[in-house]
Amino acid sequence: MRRVAEVAAFLGARAGLDPQEAQRLRRAAPLHDVGKVAISDAILAKPARLDADEFEQMKRHAALGAELLGRSRRPVLQLAALIAGTHHERWDGTGYPEGLAKEAIPLVGRLVAVADVFDALLSRRCYKEPWSADETIAYFQAERGGHFDPALVDLVVAHRDELLDLRSRYPDQDQKS
Repeated sequence: MRRVAEVAAFLGARAGLDPQEAQRLRRAAPLHDVGKVAISDAILAKPARLDADEFEQMKRHAALGAELLGRSRRPVLQLAALIAGTHHERWDGTGYPEGLAKEAIPLVGRLVAVADVFDALLSRRCYKEPWSADETIAYFQAERGGHFDPALVDLVVAHRDELLDLRSRYPDQDQKS
């Protein structure tokens, strides 16, 4: 969560957020997947690809997180609700839960989408080994204008080394000595 927050804030600052907005994003981004508390552990920890029914259940986490966080009047939690509800939307409109496209997806949702996938691809998961930096960048380039906002992909490519360095500052718990 910390890596996602740091990468999102880094990219946000370069995408035009002022320092206060980038800081609020840094504080709100870790809550992007809070809706997963309502998803079965069997689905969350499945060491294989989810079947269609399991994936439909998993997709619920975005709307559930937005609903849960949206009950608060605190600005950072309102921002977190917006992020939770939009970080699985796709630039081309094929995402969920609303099927939003392009600029209809709030910038903070687009930023966290990029940061979340960037971290996930480079990380070991119960269902996959980590990808290399080159594979990850190639994926972003292939999904430019599909999954991701083209301008944000351009920022990832332009700041590849800085993002990898930033990410390395926050190792997984099992990698700490």
